[in-house]
Parts: sequence; structure tokens; C-alpha cells
Amino acid sequence: MRSLTITAKAKICFKNEPLCNPDYCEFAKDYYTKVNAAGLQDLLAKKKKLTSRVFRNIGEQYEVCPFELQLEAAKDVEVVIGDYNYAFGPRTAFGKLTEPSPGQEGHPNLVIDEAHNLYSRAMGYYSPEVSSYSLDRMRKDVQALPPRFRADAEVLLDQCIATVAACRPEGIKQSMVIEAPADLFLAQDADLRAFLSRYLESDVEIQPRDVVLRLCFYWSEFTAALDFVAHPKRPEFFTTYRAFGAGGTVKITCCDASEMLKACYDEYDQVVGFSATLKPFDYYAKLSGLDPEKIKTAEFQSPFPKRRRKLLIIPEISTKYSERERNYGKIAEAISRIAALKLGNYFAFFPSFEFMERTLERFMPPDGFTVIQQTREMKADDIQAVVDHLRGQVAPALVFAVQGGVFSEGVDYPGETIIGAFVVGPPLPNFDLEREKMREYYQTHYNAGFDYAYSYPAMSKAVQAAGRVVRSETDRGLIVLMDNRFITPGYSQSMPTDWFDQSPSELVSRQILKEVTDFWSDTDPSN
Repeated sequence: MRSLTITAKAKICFKNEPLCNPDYCEFAKDYYTKVNAAGLQDLLAKKKKLTSRVFRNIGEQYEVCPFELQLEAAKDVEVVIGDYNYAFGPRTAFGKLTEPSPGQEGHPNLVIDEAHNLYSRAMGYYSPEVSSYSLDRMRKDVQALPPRFRADAEVLLDQCIATVAACRPEGIKQSMVIEAPADLFLAQDADLRAFLSRYLESDVEIQPRDVVLRLCFYWSEFTAALDFVAHPKRPEFFTTYRAFGAGGTVKITCCDASEMLKACYDEYDQVVGFSATLKPFDYYAKLSGLDPEKIKTAEFQSPFPKRRRKLLIIPEISTKYSERERNYGKIAEAISRIAALKLGNYFAFFPSFEFMERTLERFMPPDGFTVIQQTREMKADDIQAVVDHLRGQVAPALVFAVQGGVFSEGVDYPGETIIGAFVVGPPLPNFDLEREKMREYYQTHYNAGFDYAYSYPAMSKAVQAAGRVVRSETDRGLIVLMDNRFITPGYSQSMPTDWFDQSPSELVSRQILKEVTDFWSDTDPSN
């Protein structure tokens, strides 16, 4: 098969900013004329390996957009690999590829990897926000613009901040639901678009992270969603104002993007979604725009021998917000004592950075272990350094990280890269106005408000974190779940079927240290 992995426009673009305007970009100007004149479609069809380097080389040689070339080439390959955006984004450039090319019949098939993330990603497409704080941070860059644009840009920036301030309800202290302020924002968007046109038509050189483009795109992304929400008003959307100091944030929240996703599936013959965390099936199917009555579902038994995995629940520990202060020390001690039974690499996954940091304050690492901590603003090089450390097995390490973060999903740690994971509590979302409004919507439309808004999203992250330990049939590892909620039906129904036979209470031990010691001492765990 010939396959193509789509490289994002921002990464493959030749210009400082990926702005597809023929007046600004010579690679967009007369694009189709140049492609047809040079026979680039035939040239691409002869290439066996379609890499980003191929598209950049051809794009540079013939002065055409390398990103658009990818879309041209995708028509003649069997497999296209790309981000969710290309199939589900509201402004995707990929829609034209679902139409059959000459000589083809029907439409493509769609395969969705990590399908548990689809519904939340889709909700995010329709949940933008505009903050007076973010706008004000652009002021320094606006003041550095050429003199002929500086004054007008400052006026527009002030108008944008004033528009956000005009949405602030009287007497608000924190957050409040407001009416979608479509007219205010659309009027300001028209002024920004007119200024942007004048800016692009000038001879000014667009720099990376150009402030005019940032301001205009930041505003237009919000107004595009706002127009969609307000006309007509839809129950799955609500708008909030969150106050901070003299400023605030206007945010649109999409509780349910299933209707938008349904329209996307119409472009494909067949759709398959898969993940290690798709339970309960009804929950993921409904929020992903699929009818549970019309789809086929299957849960496959793991080929992994159960004796090679030790799975335990410690219900004596509670991670409920009101009880955390009394449990930080217990959690720290349990991790230290259990990890000390066998040298190796372990992860300790927490519900939040604050929870992790409070536990670390009380943590005494066992002899021989190095402690590594995930930080809030961790850079790509630092992340890779941690992964390299684990894979190189330089020294036994205990990595303190958060569930739903860069280390807990989408990364493989095969063999003895890690031998155990402590999953500290289901990471329930914050209890705030926005989440409570979502709970109300889910209760009204699905009769499962708390489950949809809190427990199911939390368990998805918990199960993903636990899954980092076992990555092949020959791995051997320990998984410890810390919280009494893991044994209750509202949470355990999201667990894989091979974690227990009848009830999660089977995983509760009264002699944890002995059981773990026996597990590591077993010299023949192959059965």
C-alpha cells in the first residue's frame, strides 16, 4: 500500500506564518495553474515514499504550497494518516478528499485511533474563549508595529478589550452564565477583518507570530463559534463570563458535539473506532455521534497472561477533595514501601499537579531510587529525556506525573522500561460552574449527569495510565489503584473485563506487601 502521513500546515509552510493568501504567499498564488503546467499530480503519483521532505522539495522547485501538494497526493494513495482535525475539524481542508477520484468507486473508510479522545476533541473545536488578559498581553507587540499601523491596531485592541468588558454581568465575583453576545463580537470582527485586509495588502513583511494575525485569528475563531451557537440557540452550548480582577474571560462551552460529528461520518463508507478505554460503550458512542443501536461493539480479551500482572486496589486511601489532607502521607508511604520491594522504574500518576506536589512534600524515596517529577510547563526535550532515562534503565526511577498528561497516554514503555504504576484516584474534573452546567445537560439528555460529566472522563484517564505497564505478551508488571471509589459500580464499569472476574473487590488485599513480594518472587509467571 502507498500511504501518506499529513504534516501540519504550520510545520511544512515556507512562510513565517501559514497564511494562504495569494497576495501574501507566492506559493499560494496561481497554485493550480502551476500544478497543472508542471504535471505535478503525475509526478507525485510516481513517488513510492511520500514524506514531508518530498513535498517541500517539489514545492520549493515549482513554487507551490507543500501542504496543498499533500492533499493532491492523498487522492492517489490507499492510506492517509492524519490528526482528527482533517476528518472532524469545523474548517478542515480535507473534505474534498472524501469524494471519489476518477476510476474509484464509493467513499473512503475511516479508522479512528484512540477513539476515546474523539468526543472531547470535537467539543473543544466548538469551545473557544476570549480573555481580556490574553488580549492585553499583545499590547507590547502591537506597540512595536510600523507607525502607519500602530495607532489603528492599538485602537482595535482597546475596542476588543472593551467588548469583553461589556459582557461582564454587574456584581459578578467569579463566573456566571450569560447570553451569547453575538452582535457585539461580530461588529468588532468586521473592523478587524477590514484592518487585516489593509495590513496584508501593504508591503509589510509578516514576521513569525505576527501580532496582527494573532489578534485577528484569535477573535475570528471565537466569533465563528459564537455565530454558530447563537443562531439558532442550541441547548448543547452555553456561554459564561469568568471574572478576574478588572478583566475577564468570555467562553463558549460545547457539552455535546455529537450532531456535528454525525455529519462527518456521512463522508465515509464505513467507520471503525478503537481504544483501550471505550467503556461504557453507550457513553462513547452517543457523544461521538454514533447510534448505539446501529453499531457493532466488541471487547477483546487481552492475550497477556494474568499471572504476569499484579493488579491491586487500596480502598483505605481516599482522594476525595475533602479528605486529601489526611491522605497525602498515606499515599507517599504506600508508594515508597511497595516500590522498595523490587528495584525498577515506576510511575505514580496523580489527579492534578497540586495533588502530586503535596504528596511529594511527604515522600521519602526508598534506597536506590531516583525521583523524577513532571512539571507544569515541561518542554519536549525534557519529556524525551525522561523517556530516554526510563528506556536506558540508567538507574531505578520513580516518576511522579499526572493522569491525562504526556506520560500517561500514547507512550509505550515495553519490557522493563517500567515495571509498575500507582494510579492515585480517578482524576475527576474540577467541580465548577462550567462542569455543573455540563452535568445538568447530560442529566436532561442522557439521564446520567454525574457519570457523563465526572466519573466516565476520569476513569478513561485512570485506565489509560494503568495501561502504561503492560505493552506486550511478555511484559511483567504491577498496577496499584489507590482510592475506595475504584470498587464502586459507577467507576468499575469503565474497567477492562480482564481486570477481575466478578467484582473489583477481588483486587482488594489485606496483605499487600506479602502479595507483591510473592508476585515478584514467582520465578515461573508464564502460565
